[in-house]
Amino acid sequence: MNDLSALPNEYRVILEKAWRSLSAAQRNTDNGDHDFASSRAYYAAFYAVEAVLLTQKRSFSKHSAVISAFNRHFIKEHIFPKEFSRLMSRLFRERQIGDYDFEGSITADDAKADIKAAQSILQAISTYLLDSTHTE
Repeated sequence: MNDLSALPNEYRVILEKAWRSLSAAQRNTDNGDHDFASSRAYYAAFYAVEAVLLTQKRSFSKHSAVISAFNRHFIKEHIFPKEFSRLMSRLFRERQIGDYDFEGSITADDAKADIKAAQSILQAISTYLLDSTHTE
């Protein structure tokens, strides 16, 4: 985790929660709770996306709107790699399975891949926000 203390409070509190969510995902997968690990990994990335959208004064009530706005304003503008769009879609789908599919479940390998994807997104957004030109 980066030292987030230099960030304005509105971004710092969201990113701290995102990093805690990522840690919870790792603990869940270490304990064999892969469904919950994938859900927490998704939320780690989702919170980070919400934080970066705030730099443009954008806030949405639906998860799909948050992801769509991230794609439109940060992926299509080449601020973050196109792969992040694919990773967010994967994380969203995995969260749906982990949280709501009672017949299927997330494998250990899938949970680990989800954690890696979330960490990549969270690290990139944290670094971006720590560049003070984006949060002024």
